[in-house]
Amino acid sequence: MNLQHVVNSPSTLRLMMFLSQHIPEGIGYRLASLLTGVVCRAKPAVYRSLQVNLSQVLGPNAGPQILNRTMRQVFYHAIRGYYDLYRAMQLSPEERATLVEFPKATREIAHSLKRMGRGTLLAFPHLGSFDLGGQALATYAPEIQVLTLPNPPPGFQLANELRRRSGAKVTPLSSAALRQAIRLLRRGGVVSVAVDRPVSDLDEPFSFFGCPARVPSGHVRLALKTDAAMMVAYCVLSPETHRYTMYIEPPLEMVRTGNRDEEVWINMRRVLDVLEAAIRRWLEQWQMFVPVWPELLEA
Repeated sequence: MNLQHVVNSPSTLRLMMFLSQHIPEGIGYRLASLLTGVVCRAKPAVYRSLQVNLSQVLGPNAGPQILNRTMRQVFYHAIRGYYDLYRAMQLSPEERATLVEFPKATREIAHSLKRMGRGTLLAFPHLGSFDLGGQALATYAPEIQVLTLPNPPPGFQLANELRRRSGAKVTPLSSAALRQAIRLLRRGGVVSVAVDRPVSDLDEPFSFFGCPARVPSGHVRLALKTDAAMMVAYCVLSPETHRYTMYIEPPLEMVRTGNRDEEVWINMRRVLDVLEAAIRRWLEQWQMFVPVWPELLEA
């Protein structure tokens, strides 16, 4: 049985939404811990993919105890994240926004989205509750478009519908969606896209945590084409406050050299450096359940 297909099926998502909205918080978190144990014992296909991804980030000096503990934390945060997200769906957009804390520096950057006078590309890694973070950011952005996986299966279509409730325009990746994104960025809007998940075998590989990975570069190409600012953003569960906290890194201005291939390479490296630092800091919340380095998984 493919765990990802089961979890992302429409019937499972609807059941999770119903349970999340009717199970008290304390019981919900205990159930998340119990389900984490079940997944770690069953070791579905996603277990091996996560294991290889985390091993590459942790490096060869991390022993099995550290790796296993980190994997358990990732599964717990993923399950709890679903519970928190679907529980929040019964709230108004304004009430959902209060579930996410904005540190002063993040709040200042978020406020600047309205007055920059130019487009902004938000590059999200799969850290913490990126959906809750994106919905909280929607209260700051004058107009936001979320680019998601192309040709989404039914379960992802339902997830995209939930994202639209925040007021964002959710568009699966396509030529038409890219044209919309270009127009939006040129009139000063915000485009959000996940940037750490391989999407196509045709993407050029870039060094990611010291090993070539076919991570997408479309966000950099969009920023170069529209002169948009690039910001890495992520929403993680704070171990101190036990609340979700939104972080937005300072804007990255695109380096121009006159050679487009060189510009893509240079700016991808700069974005990936920021992503690597954020993922290393919050590795126990990096929910990357697809192979980032397929050749390592095969080996």
